[in-house]
Amino acid sequence: MGYVRERPHRQPLYPALLAVAAKIGNGDRFFLGAVNVLLASASILAIYILISKLNESAIAACVAAVALAANPFIDRLITARLLTEPTHLLMTIFAIYCFLRYLRDRKRGWLFACSFWVGMDYLARPNGLFMAVTALGTLGLADLLSFRESIARGTPIPRWLGGFVGSYLLAGVIFFAVASPSWVPRLVYYGEPFHHGYLENFMWVDTYAAGHVGESYPTYTWRDYIGHHGLYDVLGRIWHGLRNVYFRIPITMERAPILYFLALGGVYVTFRKSLKEYSFLLLFLFLQLAPLVWTNLANPTARVPYGSTLPFELFLAGLFVAVFLKTPRVRSRFAS
Repeated sequence: MGYVRERPHRQPLYPALLAVAAKIGNGDRFFLGAVNVLLASASILAIYILISKLNESAIAACVAAVALAANPFIDRLITARLLTEPTHLLMTIFAIYCFLRYLRDRKRGWLFACSFWVGMDYLARPNGLFMAVTALGTLGLADLLSFRESIARGTPIPRWLGGFVGSYLLAGVIFFAVASPSWVPRLVYYGEPFHHGYLENFMWVDTYAAGHVGESYPTYTWRDYIGHHGLYDVLGRIWHGLRNVYFRIPITMERAPILYFLALGGVYVTFRKSLKEYSFLLLFLFLQLAPLVWTNLANPTARVPYGSTLPFELFLAGLFVAVFLKTPRVRSRFAS
């Protein structure tokens, strides 16, 4: 717990994995590097298996898995640096799969599994908290919108309401239990379970130098921002973040942005065919990226927003390829 006193902006999962590797390798840095190699390999295998299950298409799963394996972002960060993106990637892949399965099957076990994996993701990176809030919030919205259908099927209102409240209370308990290695020491030392030091500065400043002070407490608040900025500044900041996070960063990070355009195809298919579960996935993506869009001006690093976009791209690309392969013209060519 003591590391939180000096570095409250760090999360414990990746350091814990490095500690195991350091113990096994007796301090050899090769074993430290192997942690991310193993995590990335697990992500490639997981994306193949999970997209195969979702879309019933081995080819679509292969395309997504190869796109991840050949991704230059993965190559640079995993083989050269000790960073948390591979841990975040794997946790997010599992969370997205459970998210989609709950929307498709409406079985509470998938909701609880999603809560577990976003809890693990929060242990990997602070922005995992955005993932948790937006994932469970989006699923809750989906359930509220299905209220009429449930009542039409004869479910009594008190029973539906009790099931809804009980399910999300339990999902919240699961998240807090899994995330306890993060919030318990913060509560002990700072009196705030979600205290992350100077990171909050990036919400209210315009430059990286002003935000990155490395202190245990933020220097600026929303009052400072409002006191020195107007509506024009707010709109300009949002436009700057949208342009970078949704377009420039993924295109430049992938160099040859094939995965990006396949994912855009998945967005098109989602709206063209009115796929409910993927529509809510897009809402989930938009909401969890919103804080990164806002802070992109002050924290212009590309790896954080792209690391949060990449797993969604993989599922959307898998959807597009699977639907494309099922079109009559393509199916007839494969048959011939």
